This record gives sequence, structure tokens and C-alpha cells, in this order.
Amino acid sequence: MKLKFLFILVLVPFLSQAQKGLNIIASTSWTAAYVRAAGILNVDQLAPSSLEHPAEYELQIEDIEKIKKADFIVYAGYEVVINQIQQSLKIDQNKFIKIGTSYVESEICSEILKIAEKAQTVDKAEISIQLIHQLFVEAKAEVVKNGLKGKPVIAHFFQTGFSKEIGLNPVSIFGPAPLESYNLVELAKKEAVLIIDNFHNPISQPLSEIKKGIRTVEFLNFPGLFKTVTIEDVIRYNVRQIMPPLTPPKGEK
Repeated sequence: MKLKFLFILVLVPFLSQAQKGLNIIASTSWTAAYVRAAGILNVDQLAPSSLEHPAEYELQIEDIEKIKKADFIVYAGYEVVINQIQQSLKIDQNKFIKIGTSYVESEICSEILKIAEKAQTVDKAEISIQLIHQLFVEAKAEVVKNGLKGKPVIAHFFQTGFSKEIGLNPVSIFGPAPLESYNLVELAKKEAVLIIDNFHNPISQPLSEIKKGIRTVEFLNFPGLFKTVTIEDVIRYNVRQIMPPLTPPKGEK
């Protein structure tokens, strides 16, 4: 009986750890969204979701302890904070998981699985992948329904992939650097139904002023704003931006 009791005491810490799951740190809300899609709920992020430019977040003293305790650190490679961590902290390189971040379905799926394979959560990740696939099917159907399939758009460099993925046709790409006069001359010649800018570094204002007859919208990349948390939230939000504005019934303003 004493031996059985001793066995239980030894086993309890391991069961608690298993129930708790992995402790994963994500660089931003975007990489955190990939971690959640991979089936891991216990994820903390470094850059606050409220930031307009999450990639520019810098390492804070309060970040150091949780970074050292993390089982894995998921990042994309363009974050200032990751460079600071790798240069100033002695972290086992095997803890870092580098992923690509985009809103192209095939790329999303491959990167979710990259995390899931490390975390051994592939079954949960495959459920997320199925849901994301269905959401892209619905997004493409909305584009068709509203007569936008194949329609020419002028898109920000960081929003080209998603624009193509849902069936739009980026005939010209601008950014990410601010627009110069020669850019504006070329872009002004392009016929398009939409100008698609990037919320996190919008630069299309001079172009919008030239092409006043074309609606300008801003897509998100990083979840966190406008009640977005997941990859799916951002896809839904961006699709809503390109839908024609609602026209009030006659007699109403």
C-alpha cells in the first residue's frame, strides 16, 4: 500500500505538467494565431495586440523571465524583439520555431503543421486547417457573389497574396516604401475597382487623392484590432472590407 501511495506522489507532477501543456511564447499576435491554430491554447505573446506596428516591439525587462521558461518561441523573422532576444539572451536555439506568415491558404496550412509537429498536436491542427479551408471557400464565394472575381485591384505589397487567394486580380503593387512621384504616375494609369492598403503601414493616401473614384480599403495582417484574435477572424474582417457599402432603403439616410 505504501509503495502504491509513493508511486502516485511521483506521478502527480508529471500528470499536472501534461494537463498544463506546453508553454509557448509567440513574437506577435500573428504568430500567436498560428500557434492557436496548431492546437495549443497556452500561448503568450510579446508584442501587445493593440500595437499598430507589432514587428517594431522591443524587448522589455518583464519579458525575459517568461522567455527563459518557454518550451518554444514562435517567430517569423522580421521582429525587432527576436533579434534582441537572440543577441542578448542565452536561449537554446532548438526552442525557436521560425514560420512564414501570410494569408495564402497553402502557406498557412504548412506553417501551422510545422508548429504542430514540434508540439505533437497534429490532430488538432488538422481540424483548424479544415476550418480555414472552408472559410477560404466561403470568402471566394463572396467575391464571386459581389461581382469582384478577377476584377483589377491596386494592392499593397503585403496584401497581394490574400488578394489573389480570394480571387481578386492585383494589376499593380505598391509599397512597402512610401510612394514617390514616379510611383504615382505609373499607378495613376492603372484601371482598378479597389485600392487595397495595409492597415499596419498605410501609404496609399496620395494615390487615393489622385484616383478619387476608386474606393480604398485597408486589410489587416496582425490580429488584435477590430475584435480579431484568430487567423479566421482576420480573413473574415478583410473580406468584409471589400464588400460594397450597404445602401440604405429609399427614404432613409
